[in-house]
Amino acid sequence: MKEDARLKKLGALMTENLRIDLKKNLIRLNMEGDSIVIEGTVERVADKKRALLLAMGIEGTSGVIDRLKVKPAKTMSDKEIYSHLVNAISEEPTLASSDIKIEVRDAVVDIEGGVGSLSHKRLMGVFAWWVPGSMEVINSLEVEPPEEDSDDEISDALRVVMEKDLLVDESTIRVSTKNWVVTLSGTVRKESEKEAAENDAWYVWGVNGVVNNIVVAGKRAG
Repeated sequence: MKEDARLKKLGALMTENLRIDLKKNLIRLNMEGDSIVIEGTVERVADKKRALLLAMGIEGTSGVIDRLKVKPAKTMSDKEIYSHLVNAISEEPTLASSDIKIEVRDAVVDIEGGVGSLSHKRLMGVFAWWVPGSMEVINSLEVEPPEEDSDDEISDALRVVMEKDLLVDESTIRVSTKNWVVTLSGTVRKESEKEAAENDAWYVWGVNGVVNNIVVAGKRAG
């Protein structure tokens, strides 16, 4: 497949599957060697992750270079974002003693250092996405000692995340994961709670898809 054909194919897939207007969102698709480069800003983390997965599936590409950012819920300075994260770490007992280093540049949060488990790595990443000014999170935390990852580990980490999310009542939501795709089910009181639970799942490092089967109480399915 020729270079231009690969980019044209990806653009069509993003428009069809994600309903992203590439021109409106100023999404730029280019090639660096045999790798696809995606730049621009999307509305949600879900859009970012799904766009990258679509790019990975394009025949004839050797990789994907991710330069996509997520539109922030609120404009914040790098210093404000950094301060939010430092406070989040200090208030979380499981992270307070970890060797976590944070750098924020142009609303891109880079997290390095070491934590004691994959769940801690995932929780820290979600904390970074929860800061309303964050546009990208690069989670380079090392787990010491190393742990083997699994679908069950993702489910366990997401349950911890939702337990800490004030917008979600995790006791009414069931979580399962298969092949890195999370399925949510159960009943919540508000549409905003359903959306918050799905966002939490997408924020979790390693999640490649989310199926949201949560029902809003009093709202007829379908």
